[in-house]
Amino acid sequence: MRRALARIAVLAVLVALVSVGAWSWAHRPWRIVASVNGVALTARELELRAAAVEADPREMARTWIAKQVLLDEAVQRNVSVAEQDERAAKGILAAWLTSQGKTVDQFFTEGPLPEETRRQDFKEGLLIYALVKEGLREKAFPEFYHALREKADVRCPEFPELERLDTGASLYAWLWGWRPARVAVVSNGRAVTSAELDLRARNTLDDLRRRGLAPPKEREPELLPELRRREARFWIVKTVLDAEAERRGFTVTGDDEKEEMARQARPLKAHKLTVAQFFKEGVLPEFLKWDDFRSAIRVNKFTTREVREKINVTTQEIEARMAELRKRAAEEAARGGKATVKSDRKTAIDQLRNERYFKGYRALFRSLYDSARVWCPEYPEMERVDGVSAPYVPGKDPLR
Repeated sequence: MRRALARIAVLAVLVALVSVGAWSWAHRPWRIVASVNGVALTARELELRAAAVEADPREMARTWIAKQVLLDEAVQRNVSVAEQDERAAKGILAAWLTSQGKTVDQFFTEGPLPEETRRQDFKEGLLIYALVKEGLREKAFPEFYHALREKADVRCPEFPELERLDTGASLYAWLWGWRPARVAVVSNGRAVTSAELDLRARNTLDDLRRRGLAPPKEREPELLPELRRREARFWIVKTVLDAEAERRGFTVTGDDEKEEMARQARPLKAHKLTVAQFFKEGVLPEFLKWDDFRSAIRVNKFTTREVREKINVTTQEIEARMAELRKRAAEEAARGGKATVKSDRKTAIDQLRNERYFKGYRALFRSLYDSARVWCPEYPEMERVDGVSAPYVPGKDPLR
């Protein structure tokens, strides 16, 4: 009886050892979970990368595959990073981290990934961004990536479904797997990241505070998502028009900048800012403000020639509008309110011209939208022109 019990105990121990050994082998940290063209991702590296950005391991593996496919192509094409793009990426990274109460050094040195690995990721991310930026001049990102993914040798024993071509990829501009570096919108080969969109939304919130229009502090988290959406929409409109203005040869001179600064001095007073303060203060990096400033000048030149200078208002239309304004003024007087409606000729002309300018501005944007190849993973509805600019309705703003 004792022998039988001893044998059973030994057998149970052996079974346990085999089970533990099998589990350990199946979960060994050095096992390969994915590979692209012979470059392997181990289970341990995947674990560290997923922990570093608080990502799901499967999504991190999908992201790593996309990164490696694009990196291989960048190396084969001998792509180089423009100094201006590197400065911009570092500037946005630093500004976003500052808005979160962190420094760039902390970003690279803290967390489970070694500092050397994280800095190498940053360099590789810039290289990939340079490749993708060039590719987006001809194709939308999904098409561009699909063509490269199709010819790559991808293996993924851990998540076999990721070997299929239809799994897609998220585009990250700087650091793979880090959400603020994810591209939120692309238009005409230009990209804005989630971090930049955050900064633009917070910049708008700061401006509301300056004018005394900001909501209570506790309501700000509710407002920021809508501000992000608004900034994404404005950015698409600006980029579509600016790219076409550049294509048609519109430039910005030093005199143009001086004239625009003089024009903006008075409006900025309402925001409690001088022109110099406008560029220097706030969460948005100075170079982005200058880019926006010059884009606005170029777009204004373009739309002036293509829309404003082509507006024609007839005498009959002016008289009809004056009659309409007089009627509204009379109704206002009958209600006993303070007179606010003007019915003079200049007011009528200004109203008609402004309405036609907004209508023409919108029509011009809509005519250019399709050729801009807008890709918007954060707001997919903006990949359709009606998701950015609805058909013209009198009295609405020039975008919506």
